[in-house]
Amino acid sequence: HVAFEGPVTGRRFYGCPVHENGVNCGVVEWVDGPWPTVLQRCLWKLWEMFHEQNFGRVLDKEKFEKELAKLKSEHERELAKLRTENDKLCIEYTKLVDDVSKMFDWRDGRVDKKVYQKQVEEEELEKKKKELEEKAMLEV
Repeated sequence: HVAFEGPVTGRRFYGCPVHENGVNCGVVEWVDGPWPTVLQRCLWKLWEMFHEQNFGRVLDKEKFEKELAKLKSEHERELAKLRTENDKLCIEYTKLVDDVSKMFDWRDGRVDKKVYQKQVEEEELEKKKKELEEKAMLEV
């Protein structure tokens, strides 16, 4: 095998095979002699720089993920608001179409004026009732 981390990076060694249960006996026999002290210090410094840089990437990733989660939640809230507004507009549009149809029916003499006025008053009362309910929900 070849060592991959720390001041022994690149040194070859013999080691015990890993058994079925995943336990290694821990015996290591180095093929190569130890690296010079200067090279060992350089390897330590390189590994420190690597871990420091890697830790910075981890922090950046966490920051990015938090920002992404925040943006997603804001997007969901805006989307919910737009859907609610769209639903309200659809209801308003349907009522407007009904009112125009009733107006033409009344103009053509198909509906009695008093019946039409009663329907309009009922719709206005229903609208006021919904507004009051919404205000009460907001206050709660």
